[in-house]
Amino acid sequence: MDALTGTIFNIQRFSTEDGPGIRTTVFMKGCPLRCQWCSNPESQSPALQVACRDSLCIKCGSCIAACPEGAISAVTEDGGSKLRIDRGLCRSCGSCVQACPAGAMDFYGKVVTPDEVFEEVYRDVGYYISSQGGVTVSGGEAMAQADFVEALFRKCRAAGIHTALDTCGYFNSSALRRMSDCIGLVLYDIKFMNNEKHIRYTGVPNDIILQNARLIPELGMDMVIRIPLIPGINDSVEDLTETARFVAGLEPQPSVNLLPYHNYGENKYKMLNMEYQLTGLKAPDEEHLERCAEFFRQNGLICTY
Repeated sequence: MDALTGTIFNIQRFSTEDGPGIRTTVFMKGCPLRCQWCSNPESQSPALQVACRDSLCIKCGSCIAACPEGAISAVTEDGGSKLRIDRGLCRSCGSCVQACPAGAMDFYGKVVTPDEVFEEVYRDVGYYISSQGGVTVSGGEAMAQADFVEALFRKCRAAGIHTALDTCGYFNSSALRRMSDCIGLVLYDIKFMNNEKHIRYTGVPNDIILQNARLIPELGMDMVIRIPLIPGINDSVEDLTETARFVAGLEPQPSVNLLPYHNYGENKYKMLNMEYQLTGLKAPDEEHLERCAEFFRQNGLICTY
C-alpha cells in the first residue's frame, strides 16, 4: 500500500461538467479560499467532519450517548429541538454516524491512497475512451494536496487516461511546474480582478492566482477559464470588462466558461453549523448570462455558460 495518502470527500462518476467527455471527478478536501457562495462547505476544512441532517433526525439521542467526547447536545432553536455539535470537542471518530438509526448523521471526508482512488476511477476507463473523457481532480483545492494529485495523475496517464485539474489558482507554482507533464487540461477559476473585492469575498488576495494564470499557458498546458458569476458581486460592467481584458491578454487565449450562481449547497451549511452569507440571492437568468458572455466575446474570446 502507498505510504502517501490524501483526503477526499466525494468521487463523482459520469460527470459531464468538469472537462471533455464522460469523466470521473475526484473531490479533494481542504481549500485556502472561503468563497461566500461556495456550494460545498464540506470541502473547505481539510479535516474529517461530522454533520447532522435535521430533517432526518428522529431525536432518539443515540448519537449523544455514543459520542465519547460529549460533543453532541440537544438545543432548543426556532421552537424545536435540534442537535448541536461542538466542533472544538468533536474528534470525527464517526461513533455518532454508526449509532444513528435514521441516517441523519453524515461523515464528510475519507483518507485514501492514490492506488485506491485509481482502482475506482479505472472502472470506467471504457467510457473515457469512447467519449474522449477522463479523470478530473477538483476540490476544495486539488493543489492543496499536490503530491497526492500528482501520484494519481501519473497513474492515469500511464494507463492512457486524460487528466484535468480544477483549481482556484491559489497554490505554489513549483508544484505546478513539476506536474505539468501529467496534466492534460486545467480548469482555472478567476473570480475578481479587483484585489480588495477578492479579499472581501474569498478571504485571500488574488496576486498568486493571477500569476499562476499567466504561468499555465507558458508551461504549454491547455486551460479553460471558469468564472463563477455571482449576481451583484462580480458581474458589474467594470468587473466583467477587467476580467475579459486579462483573459484576452493570455497567450494562447483560453476559452471562458461562466458558472452561474446557485444555492444548492445552502442546507449543508446548516448541517455543519456554518453561516451561509448569501441567503436570498437569486440565480442569474438566461438573458443576464448572455449579456455577460458578450463582454468576453467582444474581446475575441470563446465564451459559454
